Amino acid sequence: MLPLAGIRVLDFTRHLPGPYATDILCRLGAQVLKIEPPDGDPTRWLPPIVGDAGSLFHLVNAGKESVVVDLKSEVGRSFAQRLAAVSDVVAESYRPEAAAELGIDADTLLAINPRLVYCSVSGYGSGDSRSGHDLNFVALAGLLDLQRDREGRPVLPSTQIGDMAGALFAALSVLAALFEREKTGRGRRIDVSMSEATRAVMPTAEALYRGTHSSPASFFLTGALPEYNVYETADGKYLAVAPLEPKFWEVFCAGIGAPHLTGRQYDNDARAEVFATIRKSIASKTRSEWERVFADLDACVTPVLTIEESHQRFGDPVSSNPLQSTFPSSRGGTPKLGEHFARAAEALGLDRTEIEALRRSGHFEAKRKLQKFIANSILRLRQKSLLKGK
Repeated sequence: MLPLAGIRVLDFTRHLPGPYATDILCRLGAQVLKIEPPDGDPTRWLPPIVGDAGSLFHLVNAGKESVVVDLKSEVGRSFAQRLAAVSDVVAESYRPEAAAELGIDADTLLAINPRLVYCSVSGYGSGDSRSGHDLNFVALAGLLDLQRDREGRPVLPSTQIGDMAGALFAALSVLAALFEREKTGRGRRIDVSMSEATRAVMPTAEALYRGTHSSPASFFLTGALPEYNVYETADGKYLAVAPLEPKFWEVFCAGIGAPHLTGRQYDNDARAEVFATIRKSIASKTRSEWERVFADLDACVTPVLTIEESHQRFGDPVSSNPLQSTFPSSRGGTPKLGEHFARAAEALGLDRTEIEALRRSGHFEAKRKLQKFIANSILRLRQKSLLKGK
């Protein structure tokens, strides 16, 4: 049995961070009921579309259940509150004032169910209703300033660091609050700021700042060191070279045929020469040839793979999620929009007549049937625009 079996999560989150957090809870065995507006979570229609939903939606919502609820209606708010009364966890990602208007704010739901663990995931915390995206969070954390190209311009991260940090802190906080509830019998409000979460996952940069009391012009792990860098191979591909410790550095230098560099790892005056020697050596062989060289050498050297190559070598990252090795589970399919309304209503003790009356109210039905077509049309237009710009 999975550790969260029997835990019921009411998930009002949308887009990526909140759904990723509740996906973790789902993988650990929680029953996650996803509450969607009549037009669905926007990622349902975000290209590329796979089957009947966006690829991203599949990745972070498989195994959950879906109920459409129009929270702008009185009957919808009442239904959501009844669900909260029988839930263990509520996760939401609305602005504070919006959650209150919809009747799903922490004060309202904790008054209904004091044992509830109520988790808010937002850009800047419940006291700040500003809009923001991952790029804003990494910018405010100082992370973006540390990643610059050769012209000194900040380089955009290729993955959503702040979003994922917020999601992980949210899931971790919910687990801790559930454990705490076993001792106190009371729930708790959790307020996760993705901006603050981003700052919390920068310990090495923060340590450097605290030691120097100034913002580093360049961070030693972002390209300043020859022993922690990326080098181009003869076939235009790349190797990631990270022999930071002397024992790995010695093996690396021998591997590239430059044992004379072993004693020069910490010689700042020789850094340019060391860089040049490594670049020249790495450029003499293809990536595959270097992989063979380092196959049996413990030197912290790996190929820079494309996502496709990573899939080919290591399999699907969804099925090989780190949780799977400790808590193996078989994820269910991706829910259709509003698919589980009857089941959720029955869990509240409603009979067939009451369920049909709610259906006829029009506040529990999907409204937009052309979203998939629209999303694919937008994708095609964007692709054509990008191609013209090349």
